[in-house]
Amino acid sequence: MKICFLLNNFDFEGGGGRYASELINDVRRAGHETIILTEQGGSLPILGRGYKVFISAWRARKYFKKCDIIHALDIYPYGVVACLANIFLNKKLIITAQGTYSITPFYNLKTRWLARLACRRAGLLTAISNFTKEELLKHLPIKEIVVINHGINLEKFYQPEAVHLGNFILGVGSLKNRKGYHISIPAFALVKKHLPDLDYFIVGSQKDDPAYFEKLKKIAVQNGVGGSVKFLTGLSDRELLNLYGQAKLFVLTSINIDLNVEGFGLVFLEAAAAGLPVVGTKDNGIADAVKEGENGFLVPQNDIESTVQAMKKILIEPEIWQRMNQNSYLWAREHDLKKVINKYLMAYEDLLSNKKSC
Repeated sequence: MKICFLLNNFDFEGGGGRYASELINDVRRAGHETIILTEQGGSLPILGRGYKVFISAWRARKYFKKCDIIHALDIYPYGVVACLANIFLNKKLIITAQGTYSITPFYNLKTRWLARLACRRAGLLTAISNFTKEELLKHLPIKEIVVINHGINLEKFYQPEAVHLGNFILGVGSLKNRKGYHISIPAFALVKKHLPDLDYFIVGSQKDDPAYFEKLKKIAVQNGVGGSVKFLTGLSDRELLNLYGQAKLFVLTSINIDLNVEGFGLVFLEAAAAGLPVVGTKDNGIADAVKEGENGFLVPQNDIESTVQAMKKILIEPEIWQRMNQNSYLWAREHDLKKVINKYLMAYEDLLSNKKSC
């Protein structure tokens, strides 16, 4: 079987890039050939947005002709490009809706009809979380959207011997407004009053929104924790794994900004694989990545006080930390990427066995 993937990039500083890379590598390990069309980086960066979706579709056709399955990782622009390029080729098409760029095109008059066309012509439409599925159902007159949560490479992230001796909490994700660090930093400052030696390590790209990065540094200083908030970027896999294994708690207080949302929250599973209790937010895809009350807490968005209470409950009450530590290991094992890959491989086989063209 040969699968053509359409995606943004393989940027390992972002959860989407890490997941795409792991997914494709496991498909290859299962013995299948792949062609990878990207928007940024990679050997075939031919994809674009706006009017370029039509140019991209024309360019993609020659690659589609060589494939059995087309798999677009997001509706816009990749699902749209795949749909247009597939006209008259009739290859089997699967579109995975991930989050923001699967929701926003339905609110834009220029892209709405293209997004609906792509979804109608897909042989299978999947969503990475129930939140994403429910958002899509607001705009699509269909019931058949299959939720396949993201998974993690358990062999890579699983740390059953993690000691968590570092006196710090951890957040991982690009420094942009949607990640909610402007909420978690003031919350950390209030928790630090009870745990004076505590630090906060924030790992993620600082290039996406330099102004927001500067804002975060000012917020840290204004809250009296300028020396305790450490901004880290460009870490190797080994360095990131070490932080997961040393930290006391994982915190990421993502917020919805208009239609810009957290589609899932892969980093919560990475943290869980090291036995970390977690604190995330409600009303987005994180709800599928956290087992509420078992391996962590979900708090309302933009709520500093609720974030403080959740962090304190885990950090100050040893029995809760220990219970969530063990539950995180169990939760991560349920989301081994191999299980996710098997779901996609079965979907590919089902599409190919169905004589109806997409």
